[in-house]
Amino acid sequence: MVNRKLNCATSSILVNAISVGLASTYSSTAIESMKNGKLNPDDYEMSWIGSCLPCGAIIGGAMAGYLSNKIGRKGVLMYLSLLLVGGWLSIAYATSLTFVYLGRIVTGMCIGLICVVTPMYIVEISTPEKRGSMGTGFQLYICVGIIISSTLGKFLAWDWVAIGGAVLAIVALLSLLPFPESPRWLVMHNKQADAVHAVNFLYGNTNDPSVNELLSESLTVSTRNSLTMKEIWHPTFYKPAMLSIALMFFQQFSGSNAILYYTVSIFKEAKSSVDPMMGNLWVAIVMFLSTLITAQTMDIIGRKISLYISGFVTFISLNAMSVYLLLSAREPSLKDTYGWIPLACLIVYIAGFSVGLGPIPWLMMSEMSPIRVRGLVCGLGTAFSWTFVFIITKSFLQIVEAVGDFGAYWIYSAFCLLTCFFTLIFLPETKGKTLEEIENYFAGGEPQIHPLPDLPIDRFIDQDS
Repeated sequence: MVNRKLNCATSSILVNAISVGLASTYSSTAIESMKNGKLNPDDYEMSWIGSCLPCGAIIGGAMAGYLSNKIGRKGVLMYLSLLLVGGWLSIAYATSLTFVYLGRIVTGMCIGLICVVTPMYIVEISTPEKRGSMGTGFQLYICVGIIISSTLGKFLAWDWVAIGGAVLAIVALLSLLPFPESPRWLVMHNKQADAVHAVNFLYGNTNDPSVNELLSESLTVSTRNSLTMKEIWHPTFYKPAMLSIALMFFQQFSGSNAILYYTVSIFKEAKSSVDPMMGNLWVAIVMFLSTLITAQTMDIIGRKISLYISGFVTFISLNAMSVYLLLSAREPSLKDTYGWIPLACLIVYIAGFSVGLGPIPWLMMSEMSPIRVRGLVCGLGTAFSWTFVFIITKSFLQIVEAVGDFGAYWIYSAFCLLTCFFTLIFLPETKGKTLEEIENYFAGGEPQIHPLPDLPIDRFIDQDS
């Protein structure tokens, strides 16, 4: 049975993920009210409002490795919450588009940091049998943010939605205060006693073998956190880094953020009979429910099967959407009879995306990275991820103009199919493995760190007292 404090700590850390969902879909939900308001941006300016976020996130992701190793996982999340408040308020009280751009870049930097540090913290406090479900929580809370964004966008103007983002950042900051730093980070900085107390706080004084295993592994972490040039070419570094970047590539080139950023516009352009704002909300709800199911099954069926299913379902749904758009362009009357098809295709796509392509890249990036370079690998992967987001979101409208909306979805569907082959050929299964076993897998050897069976936690406390 998972300790109540662990659940509370996980939920508190994941409040930051809500900000990711809110910020990522802000341009989609705010676009109409902003166009009709005092700022009145044109399509080109709106594309930059959408693209400024990934620009900032690239910077945040690049800084995350150094900052998370320097001031800790919890420390980064607390400081960025203050910066996030400033970013949202810059948008809310903008007197010109310059302040909106600035606010989006600042919020983007914070989002980039959150995308690195939050999954990292969750992975480091989780036992192997719970790591999948707890790690999936990151994507689950992003879905909550998307639902909040869609709901607020339906009833409130763009500036009030931004104020809601600032309030959420304050809540995230306050929720972090009672909980400890990552035990593995504490050990890496020669704070073994604090690490023991952190594990005891989260799990209680227990002799549960899985908790003892987590503690014993934490206490055997190397305290050396520098990286030599020779070690960069070691398989334990470059293999996880390359796989993480590849996972982020397929996640973004599946077209997910193009669809999430422009959901409302997609429904309008498709002349769907479904209200665009309601369609946006339904897409967000389906993403949440699908991710919730994934959280319960991730540690049962594993990462590889989940990702393969995800790639196949998104491939089929995007192709179906493409066929509808092509046929309806030739025969406009089809939109009156089959106007529900875009919503159905997007719902199936989002459900398929949430099964694997959504949560698994973030989870596996932290799982595969050795503790000593986890910040560097995750920061690198996140920087690439948001670079891909920028490319996708900035090019989406241009691709649609060049090859049509049906052509754009066919292109994205091809990458979804490639995800299936990549998963089968290159991706290892991490289900049920300790972080040290995963590291030794990439090193090509047998696990060198063994748990101390039935090791009472009190013994460590006595030794440190």
